[in-house]
Amino acid sequence: MRAFTWKKVAGFLIGTLLAGSARAQTTSPPVLSVDEAVALAMKGNRQVLSSALDVDRAREGTAALRTQRLPQFSTYFLGGETLRSISFTIPQGALGVYPSTGPIPAQASTITTPREFTGLVLGQATQPLSQLWKIHLAVETFRIAEELAQENLRHQRQETAHSVRELYYQMAQTQTQIESAESNVKYLSELQAETDRNLAQQTALKGDSLSVKAKLSMQRYQLLTLRDTLQTQRESLNRLLGRDLQSEFTVDPQPVPKPEELDLSAARKQAMEQRAEIRESRLQSQKAENEVRRQRAEYIPDLSVHFTYFSLPNMNFVPQNVMQAGFLFQWQPFDWGQKHHKTEALKDSVKQASLSEQDAAQQVTIDVDARFRDLARSRALLDATAVSQEAEREKLRVVTNRYGQKAALLADVLQQEASVAQADSEYQKALAAFWDAKANFDRAMGRE
Repeated sequence: MRAFTWKKVAGFLIGTLLAGSARAQTTSPPVLSVDEAVALAMKGNRQVLSSALDVDRAREGTAALRTQRLPQFSTYFLGGETLRSISFTIPQGALGVYPSTGPIPAQASTITTPREFTGLVLGQATQPLSQLWKIHLAVETFRIAEELAQENLRHQRQETAHSVRELYYQMAQTQTQIESAESNVKYLSELQAETDRNLAQQTALKGDSLSVKAKLSMQRYQLLTLRDTLQTQRESLNRLLGRDLQSEFTVDPQPVPKPEELDLSAARKQAMEQRAEIRESRLQSQKAENEVRRQRAEYIPDLSVHFTYFSLPNMNFVPQNVMQAGFLFQWQPFDWGQKHHKTEALKDSVKQASLSEQDAAQQVTIDVDARFRDLARSRALLDATAVSQEAEREKLRVVTNRYGQKAALLADVLQQEASVAQADSEYQKALAAFWDAKANFDRAMGRE
């Protein structure tokens, strides 16, 4: 009874494991669309996250500069004991001679400070006035630098999105090649079985059977190579997405064309709005203009309100506490034309930035036009090779049926199979060119 119970338990466990293994084999990994892959990369890619930290650092720099508009407080404390006594003499009558009292002091007086701990305390509070305009211009420069950091982040996001799409499309191509290879393996397996039956009936030669076996072995090797390539591509894409390298997924081999892929005017307009180069050139122009304004502000004198507190503890013969409130004025009236020459040099930088902005716009237009035409041409070639591939496969089906009916030779089947392989190769080349053109077009559009 006990043995029977253990047999049932063992059988139940084995059945459970086999059922779980069967479910694992039949469960297909989820399909990851290209837009979902890009969205995951924007959240998890390490280079994108690093560029986002640059934006935060620039934002903190701008916030730190804004604090210069507020009163600035500083303190200074010096304490210690002299290594030797400080002695000095006040000559007779150094403080004046008066008829009622005579000379002060009446005789030369020597003053000696004892060797004890003494200190010096100095505190200041300064509120800039005329410098507020200069600080405002500096804040504007930092704000533009912050926006440039944001555009660098945008550029990094676009480059990452391009890398993701490029690798995604390579996976789609490899996945299509695997499907084609699996179909060929299935066909050659059936052809080998048919040839072996003919060989048993002595209606086929042994060499024919060996030829089919050789083609089948080579096709299986190519299928194994493609699967290894797909696994490497999957791991690389998982790294770009910032997730575990062993995450399983499949790709969608036929994304729906976007409207701007069929309309050149819409593609140009969207590229002008999304390309980071356009935004960066505009910000560089604004930065150059602001630098001119900052240089002109150097003509403004520096005027500040300040309060000073001065104290000498343990000093009996001098005032203990001194407080002063007033204005601090600084100005350089003559600089031999230095400010003027710097301003003129910065004006040239403004003109250069404007020329760069115009040139960047034209370069983007040329890039979008060229990528648009490449995509349309590669799409047409892909459609043509797909029709040719379908025709060759139909011919192979017909000649295979004739071979099964003993109405065609194996050589005819193998010749047509070679034609199908050539058509498949042309289709794969066209598919690779199409995916490459699509990735380059997405990059030219500045898509994230």
